[in-house]
Amino acid sequence: MAEEFVVCYKASNHGIWLKIFVIGLQIVEGIKRALKLYCDNKSAVLYSNNDRSSTKSKHIDIKFLVVKERVQSGQISIEHLGTNSMIADPLIKELPP
Repeated sequence: MAEEFVVCYKASNHGIWLKIFVIGLQIVEGIKRALKLYCDNKSAVLYSNNDRSSTKSKHIDIKFLVVKERVQSGQISIEHLGTNSMIADPLIKELPP
C-alpha cells in the first residue's frame, strides 16, 4: 500500500502543478473541479479517503500524508479503478513469455 500511496503523492504533485500552469497561461479563468486520480489499489484509496490514521501506516513518511490533506480540502479526489480497466497499465507491464 505504501508504494501506491507514494505514487498518488507524486501524481497529485504533477497534476496540481499542471493545473496551476494552465491557469497561469490564462487559457481558462479557473478550474473549480477537483483533480481526479485513479488507483488500482483499494487499500491506498481507502487510506487516502479516510481521515483517521492506522497502526499499519506508521512507516509512511510525513510528507506523503499531504495526499490526505489534499483529499480533505477538495483539491484532489482518489477513486478506485480496476487493473483491467486501466488504459495505460498494459503499456508499463512486461509481456508474458
